[in-house]
Amino acid sequence: MDDVTLGPDFSLTNIRVATVEGGEAGVLVLRSNLLVAVLTQIDEETYATQGKWFLETGFGPLSGQHRNFDSLEEAVAWIDRDGAMPTPLPTMVK
Repeated sequence: MDDVTLGPDFSLTNIRVATVEGGEAGVLVLRSNLLVAVLTQIDEETYATQGKWFLETGFGPLSGQHRNFDSLEEAVAWIDRDGAMPTPLPTMVK
């Protein structure tokens, strides 16, 4: 994984995504311990690109979005900017 600078509320988990035979390198993007996106590294041999990432799926405000990014850091910065979720309401105690 690239040396990515993350905000304090972000974490990345390396995974393999079953989009092609053998899988592709990917990451789960969590923000405040909530899964907000799944990114895959675009296959260099198939698509003649190097180091690019694709938003496979997003959740919450990112739902339905699909984009390419030149780097993992660019993807996380975009998620931080466009995927901002409102502060959750406090849990009601019964």
